[in-house]
Amino acid sequence: MMSRRVGPALLWILAAVSVALLIYELTTLIGSVLRPLIANPLALQTDFHYYYDAAVRFSEPRGRLYLPGDDVIAGFAYPPPAILPFMWLSGWPLGTALLAFTIASYLVLFVALQQWIGCLKRHGFGADRRTTIALMLIAFALGPTYMNAIFGQVNAFVLACAVAFVSLAPTATLEAALVLAIGTWLKVYPIMLAAIGLWDRRTWRALRRSIVAAIAIAIVAMAIVPPQAFRSFFVDVLPSRIDKTAIHISNQSLVAFIERFRYPSMQFLNWTGEQAVTVSAAVRVLNLIAAGAAILALWRRARDGARALVLNAAILMALIAVIAPLGWGHTYMMVLPLVILQLIAMRDARPIVAIAIFFCVVALMVPAGRRFAFVEGSPDWLLNLIYSRYLLATLVLAAIPSTSIGRTTESPIVASA
Repeated sequence: MMSRRVGPALLWILAAVSVALLIYELTTLIGSVLRPLIANPLALQTDFHYYYDAAVRFSEPRGRLYLPGDDVIAGFAYPPPAILPFMWLSGWPLGTALLAFTIASYLVLFVALQQWIGCLKRHGFGADRRTTIALMLIAFALGPTYMNAIFGQVNAFVLACAVAFVSLAPTATLEAALVLAIGTWLKVYPIMLAAIGLWDRRTWRALRRSIVAAIAIAIVAMAIVPPQAFRSFFVDVLPSRIDKTAIHISNQSLVAFIERFRYPSMQFLNWTGEQAVTVSAAVRVLNLIAAGAAILALWRRARDGARALVLNAAILMALIAVIAPLGWGHTYMMVLPLVILQLIAMRDARPIVAIAIFFCVVALMVPAGRRFAFVEGSPDWLLNLIYSRYLLATLVLAAIPSTSIGRTTESPIVASA
């Protein structure tokens, strides 16, 4: 009986800590980012500047969307249609535009989390109202969510598109196809969700329609973004960045983790301007093998029923941050569905499993790139392990077999490939 109380107690500890974190994060976001940028757009540099500056530049006569001089890990390097909402935002002062964008990001995140929790309930992971409140507090306070707001990134919208596709694909194929296409044109990464079709034939129609939707969005976008921009993106921008990564600890990808073992800690702990490196062929192959092995494992587990299907989807979304060469801390917003699923399962997990989930979530609470004085001076390899906590925590969460944990709610009839 005592073991059944461990999970709920840990959940509410995380929720209480999240309240304190949210107060700190919102105070910092408003006082150190939004207010300074409203007063002076050059007060500090954020990723939002890349979107905004590209929109301003592109709105001018003969303006170029992509600049050949942009660094491989900086500047606007996103798909051409991604510039369209920022062209509208660029009509406002940068600080005001970022404020509106930040509010919209949090609202979209709230809707995405509600949709995901509803999807989990339909697949056997039930959460009552009090648990849902705790889950929301934790998700909003996690380091990736905070970093996404601080940097002014689009990951809340990308996550919302991914969650909507997973939730809608079996029944609302047209809507699912549209959101997957939108998410892919925002940041490419959601294209990885096509792997769901390997084990869930209910998504096949939505996946086919998403190809048509992506083409349609590109054609419509060409009314504003010329075909040359699409050509530049696929011929110049993507090839120049596809084999690059950043070794700084803010990048939590598997590729960056492996590459950091080749460098002294001084180069990956400090932003020295040398963080952009070409990934070795061996590391690229290893990354592909890891992705393939993960997808094969998900395919094999898909036969276990409704719970396995939704767990597979959560892990696949999380793998986007792991496998992407530039899996920045804010990219790990894609891990939120997996975190929520495991927190629901934690209520009924054995104490050792509940404690493992608890510490994984704690690891995700501190922003990536944040250094700890008590480990300074440790060996380089150990520092890499400690500061790659997002990656390692995600891998542990993905390995926990939550389909066999605890209570279930009514599950639908499923059809897997």
